[in-house]
This record gives sequence, structure tokens and C-alpha cells, in this order.
Amino acid sequence: MARSAALAVLVWILALPGPASAQQPLTLSEAIADALAANPRVRAAEAEADRAAAEASVARAAFFPQVSYAESWQRSNQPVSGFSALLAARRFTAADFAIDRLNAPGGVSLFGGRVLVRQMLFDGRTRAESAIATGRHEMAAAEAVAARAAVVLQVTESYGRVLAADAAARAGAAAVAAADEGLAVAERRRAAGTATDADVLAFMVHRAAMRRRTIQAAGDAAIARADLNRVTGAAITRSFVAIEPSGAPQPGAPDVPVAPAPGGHDIETLLREAEAARAEMRRAERARVVADAGIRAARAAWLPQIAAHAGYQAEGLAAFDRADAWFVGGELTWTLSLGGAEAARVRAATAAQRGAEAAAADVRAGIHVEVVSAVRRLEAARARVDLGAAAVADAAERERITRNRYDAGLATVTDVLSAATARLDAELDRTRALADALVAEAMLARAIGRPVNATLP
Repeated sequence: MARSAALAVLVWILALPGPASAQQPLTLSEAIADALAANPRVRAAEAEADRAAAEASVARAAFFPQVSYAESWQRSNQPVSGFSALLAARRFTAADFAIDRLNAPGGVSLFGGRVLVRQMLFDGRTRAESAIATGRHEMAAAEAVAARAAVVLQVTESYGRVLAADAAARAGAAAVAAADEGLAVAERRRAAGTATDADVLAFMVHRAAMRRRTIQAAGDAAIARADLNRVTGAAITRSFVAIEPSGAPQPGAPDVPVAPAPGGHDIETLLREAEAARAEMRRAERARVVADAGIRAARAAWLPQIAAHAGYQAEGLAAFDRADAWFVGGELTWTLSLGGAEAARVRAATAAQRGAEAAAADVRAGIHVEVVSAVRRLEAARARVDLGAAAVADAAERERITRNRYDAGLATVTDVLSAATARLDAELDRTRALADALVAEAMLARAIGRPVNATLP
């Protein structure tokens, strides 16, 4: 029994964080700023937005002319090649009309260089494809904003768990110390004949229970710290002291929305604001735009493509002895599938449009639920915070009075243990309410899509 108790105490000591003086303080704002700078999810979303922006630039480049340059060399004794080479180099003479020369020109070299400028004059797909690429870029940019907001919420949740677990560990340690003191009093009273073995055993059982709660809280704190370090991109083993915010929310780090004051929320106003500001809503709207452009691109397959080109070329029998020429021209291309591919593409694009509209409606409904839930959760959490401070003070006073009564022989050991447990539970409830309020503030800020450090109602 003694060995088990010693082992439990050792595990508890090892699980607790190191001394506060050896750890770096970490505020919620600092944790959020670290996560926005280093979180892999944020970096991946921003990289995707950059990729989509580059693809949009590629699509817009189709509106501009294309310039190409080619340099060539060919040598052949084929009669047609030799004849055309002499003509291109402007070296054809009357003697080259001789039958023997025409049939057996010998090896003839031709050096050539060409610059070509080509401009698409009409292509119904070009404009639609540019709109699609631009819409996808805007969707990716909105997704990056949504990823940042989600990471802010994730950091806040992890930070809140660290605060709650640390508070539980501190309260448990204090409860263990109080139980040791109560056990010493009970043993002295037993020696004086004013207490029984049952009183001593009750304190011992209570102390063991408090140790179990402390060990569990220390383990929860270690897990919460590791999760917060993962989200913020820090080393998993980084040790820090989470700073409990007092009163109003802490000043926001970059891109950290400020939460509204409790009570008096106009739900309809918040719903309209969320529809206009949420990145998810913007992404869904851009998906509809992309689907509309997809229909235009599919229908453009019925139309021809018209292009113009102009160029300059220089050809000769020697590399540095060439004759130049220019040329201009145009082309019309009209390609249709005999298998009905164009009509099938239009049907597919129309179905995609219907799907995008349905998805946008679903996103809008989900945002409405998030806003209402976040408002109610925030109001309830802040009310619990206000009540929690008073409950802790009341429980502490009750425990003090009960212990004095026990020392005077006017209260039982059950009364003392009940008062001690009530004080511990009140302290834990207060800290959990504070953590819930922090999370609720982040949830509401994310739900309505408020910009950085905006003033909310």
C-alpha cells in the first residue's frame, strides 16, 4: 500500500509542468499569432491560393498575342527539297532548269529562321476559361481565410483546455495539501480521544482521491500542451505557462477577431453580416460563378475559333547569307463532335451549376446555425463566469467555517470533506467557464466572419 502511494506521488510530480520561473509565459494572442505564421494547414491553404492565382494569370494570358521564334537547318539531295531551297534562298538560276540539275541537284543545305506573332481574334472558350480560373483563385483565397479562422478557433480551444487542466492540477495540489493538514488534525484529535479511526481513514481516502484527480489533471494538461504546440507549429515538448485572461478578452493578434459584449445580440443583423463576410459563403458564391462560366465554356464549343498571324523569316544556303521575307494570314477552325460531346458538356455544366446552387444554400443554412449556437453559448458561458467567481468565494468561506467547527468539535469529518470537495469543484467550474467563454468568443467571431480587431455589437 505504501509503495503504491509513493509511486502515485512520483507519477504526479513527473506529470506536473516544471516551475513557472523556468517556463516561458504564453498568452492566447501570442499562441494565435504563432499558429497563423507556422500552422501547416494555413501554409497549405495559402500555397493553394498562390497556385490558383498563377493559373488565373495563365488563363488571362490567352487574350494576348503569342510570339514564337524558330531556327532550322536541313540538307538533302531530294529534288523537291533542293529546288525549294534554291528558291527560298533566291539563288535559283536559269541553269537550274536543266533536266540533270533538276533530277540530281546534289546535297543542298538550307538555313532558316522564323519569327511568328499569333493573335486569337475570337474564341468563346477563352473568356469563359479565364472566368473559371479567376473564380477558382477567389475560391482558394476564401478557403485560405477560412483555414486561418479555423486555426484561430482550434488554438483557442486547445489554450482553453490548457487553462482548465492547469487550474485543475493547481486546485488538486492545494486539495492534497489541505487533506494532509486535515489528516494531521484528525490524528492529533484521535490521540486526544476526540476523534476515531474512521475520521483518520476518511481523510486518508479523501487525500488519495485528490491525488488521483491531480494526476489526471496533470496528464490532461500535458496532452493539451502537446496539442497546442502542434497547432502553433512549435516543438511538441515546448514548455510554457498559459496566462489566464482577466476581465475582457485579450487584445487580438493579427487577424484575431474581437468578440462581442454579452447580451443584446441582434440575431438577424448577425446573420446578414455572416452571409456577407464568411469566407465559406464567399467560396460557395464563387463556386456558383465558376459553374456559370463552365456553362458558357461548354456552349462556346459550338462556335468556331478565328485567329490572325504575321511573321518574318530569313532563309539561305549559308548560315550568314540569307534572303528575308514576310507573311501575314489568318485561320478559322471549326471542330464539332459527331458523337454529341458538345451537348453532353452543356448538360454536365448545367448539372454542376445546380449542385453549386444547392451547396451554397446548404452553406448559408449551416452558417445560420453556427451564429445562433455561438451567440447562445457565449451568453451562457459569460453568465457562468460571473457566477463562478462568487461560487468560489462562497465555497472557500464555507470550507473555512466548517474546518473551524470541526476543530471545535461541532462538525463531522464528512462535513469537512464535503466542503473541501465543493470548493475544489467550484474552482474547476469557474476555470472551465472561463475556457468555454474564450472558445465561445472565438466561435462567434468565426461564425460572423468579422475582420481583424473589428468592434462587434
